[in-house]
Amino acid sequence: MEEEMKETKLNEQNDNKDVKENEEEGLTMKASFKKKLAKKDEEVALANKESALWKDKYYRAFADIDNLRKDIDKDHKEVIKYRVEGFVDKLLGVLDAFDIAFKFQPTNPETKNYLQGFQYVYSQLLDVLTGEGIQIIEPKIGDKFDEKVMHAVETCDDEGEEHLIKEVKLKGYKLYDHIIRAAMVVTTIHPKTNDVKPTEENDKNIA
Repeated sequence: MEEEMKETKLNEQNDNKDVKENEEEGLTMKASFKKKLAKKDEEVALANKESALWKDKYYRAFADIDNLRKDIDKDHKEVIKYRVEGFVDKLLGVLDAFDIAFKFQPTNPETKNYLQGFQYVYSQLLDVLTGEGIQIIEPKIGDKFDEKVMHAVETCDDEGEEHLIKEVKLKGYKLYDHIIRAAMVVTTIHPKTNDVKPTEENDKNIA
């Protein structure tokens, strides 16, 4: 009976020992699991941070590329819009020659026929240029001088209002909002008066 009690007590001690060992092992595993879980959380946080960084870089790169595309598209449209500007600048002498020729009224019938032919060619040329966006700057006599589209090459004394167009020397041309050449004009200005202030000597002579 005593031996059985000893054996039972020994078994209980062994069971308690096993339970304690199991508990310690469980605590160790739990601590290890927590440690691994914390490490995974750190890795996930780092991955999220890197993901956010690359996402920000992507959006920045996308915005830069989109702005570059818009700038290139705008530049392309500007080039297309103003592509004839240099060509028209070279044509100014030809256009001026037509204007000068049309100021003369020939009496010879044959010359008149030639002039009509030139006028037809000139009108066709203007149709082509206006189709490309060219506008003629042709002030009228008596118009107010506009420095934005005109250039005063001469002034003319006039008792009336100043800075009015007295004569148009050459027409101006512009392409949309670009001035190719301002209109060359003569403007009015009040005549200068030669008022001489009397000196003391002149006053004595008058006296």
